[in-house]
Amino acid sequence: MPKFRFEFIEGMSQPAIFADMADRDEAVREAKRTAKEAMLDGIVEGVDPTSWVTKVYDEAGYLVATLGFQDLVWDTEELKETEEPGVLRSG
Repeated sequence: MPKFRFEFIEGMSQPAIFADMADRDEAVREAKRTAKEAMLDGIVEGVDPTSWVTKVYDEAGYLVATLGFQDLVWDTEELKETEEPGVLRSG
């Protein structure tokens, strides 16, 4: 199983986390989930998470994903999964 490195930059860099994941897609999903949790915790603590960034690297050290605040707030994949087909919603 490939190993991925997750770096969370929340104002200042946090220690990297290493985890075995099935593939790149699973690693990105896990990074989004974890970053969203951290972002919500930060908001509750009164911290502005808009500059936070999460980076995912593969086993060889190549950057495979960079997730910023906007990527987490406007996660279109998540919206597609929960949206009812054929229904338009006003904003």
